[in-house]
Amino acid sequence: MSENPMFLRQRLRDRLKRAREAAGMTQQQVAEVFGWSPSKVIRIENGKIGISITDAMALVQHYGISGDEATELVTLAKAARQPSWYAPYKSIMTPELEAYVSYEESASIVRNFERNVVPGILQTEEYARAILEEFWTGPELELSVELRMRRQRVLETGAEFFFILDESVLRRTVGSDAVMRQQREALLRANEYPNVQIQYVPFGKGLYPLFRTPYQIFEFAGGSDDLVAYLENPDGEVLLSEAMPRYGAKRSPADYLDAFWHVERTVAENIGESVPVAA
Repeated sequence: MSENPMFLRQRLRDRLKRAREAAGMTQQQVAEVFGWSPSKVIRIENGKIGISITDAMALVQHYGISGDEATELVTLAKAARQPSWYAPYKSIMTPELEAYVSYEESASIVRNFERNVVPGILQTEEYARAILEEFWTGPELELSVELRMRRQRVLETGAEFFFILDESVLRRTVGSDAVMRQQREALLRANEYPNVQIQYVPFGKGLYPLFRTPYQIFEFAGGSDDLVAYLENPDGEVLLSEAMPRYGAKRSPADYLDAFWHVERTVAENIGESVPVAA
């Protein structure tokens, strides 16, 4: 299991919720037993607030969990209280970005579709700086660039990464021609990693499913049936989870996974040497 504290907190909340349901208790009943407001139980289970080790131990006992499973949940609660590696960067991170980074380094499989820019964990420092200068200046800019470069260490883990880029990503000049040449070279090198596959969709392929919205899909090991999608819409970032469906959402993470597979099978081409470095 990932050691990312935010991911561990999410797993703890999910397991406590399942334990409550297995015990046949409602959120209202749990709140009454501990003298909490019902909203506290609701916020614990939907991730709005964290859970203390003491509260976790009390819930484990109340739900009738014992033995190794109880020990595991308490250990999980303790680990979830530890600070994350990206704590120094929280001043420049939205809650959605914090969740994204947590999923990014905790997933066993990451799929990423981009139609505008190179994905963050594949960007060179020069390319990243050219983009981030549109949003940050001074110390915040340096922190943003540093965070993006630090995130790239995730490519050295055992996770699998699949990227599909619209051809516009490769043709649009970001920074300068020299920056783009270096970026294309970096993509070719990354595509040689055993756990990384980068494909692109040529303009000549026309339209394809869900091409207007960049998205990422995260799958997790360890028997988890959760599937998470992260969307970059014009009006903000959105996280969708199979385990906790979003009210009013038109699509589920599985819909985005199906779209990704469709593009991968029918219209995407391996980046290989088919994209000239000096294009």
